[in-house]
This record gives sequence, C-alpha cells and structure tokens, in this order.
Amino acid sequence: KQHCNMAIISAIILATYLLVMALTCGVKEYVSDNYYIGKHPWAFSLVLGISGGLLLPAMLEKGGNFQALALFAVFGLMIVAISPHYKVDKMHSVGALIALVSGVLWVATFHPYITLLVIAGWLIYWKFKMSRPYYIGEVLAFILIYYTTIF
Repeated sequence: KQHCNMAIISAIILATYLLVMALTCGVKEYVSDNYYIGKHPWAFSLVLGISGGLLLPAMLEKGGNFQALALFAVFGLMIVAISPHYKVDKMHSVGALIALVSGVLWVATFHPYITLLVIAGWLIYWKFKMSRPYYIGEVLAFILIYYTTIF
C-alpha cells in the first residue's frame, strides 16, 4: 500500500509538471523539450529523478516475472534526468529508449492486449501524421506504467 502511494505521488508530480509546462510553454515534439523551453531547466531533471525514484519501489512491489524490466525502465529514466541535453548528449537518447522499451515491455507482461491496443492506436496516430506523435507516445507509455503500477 505504501508503495502504491509512492506511485500515486510520482504520477501527480509528473502530470502536474507536464500540465504546467504545456499551459505555460506549449507542447513541443518530445517530453524532453521541456528541458529547453522552461524558465527553470533543472526542474525537468528534478521531476524525472523524483518521479522515477518514487515509482521504482511500486513497480518492484507489483512483481511479475520480469522485474528486471522495471529496473531498466527507471534506470533509463534516471539517465534522462542526469543527461537532459538530448540535442547534444547521445546518453539522453539511450536512456529514453531504454526507459520507453523496458517500461512498455514491463506493462505488456501484465496487460498484453491493452499494451498492443495502445501501440496500435499510437501507430495509427503516427501514420496519419497527427500532431506531436512522439510526445503523445511518451505520455501514453507513462500512463500505461502508472496504470499498471497503481491498479
């Protein structure tokens, strides 16, 4: 229960940050663009670091047969937090890819059909060249992870 509360707090912190940034600075191509467009770029790293740190115990408590995927997902998120300069630092991109793939695969071990449905929906969204597909995809991945962790 305590770990679930940590995941809820993590989700609130991340969602609040993304909402405030969207309302004050707009939504760009990637979630990581928030580092570049905000008045306080350090807030991006702080939010990702705290959110990931709070999320990991809940993901591990959730269990499953592939807990290493939870570790890799949060490890990737921490790389993104400590290397926020994705336009110049390849380590950021590596961390983002590790976080995204590991996190979605972790969710798929619990909810394979929901995960496939979300991926299919996102692919259609991307195929039709709708607005900001990568940002939407990243947020959908976070939603899947928080949904799986909390419920």
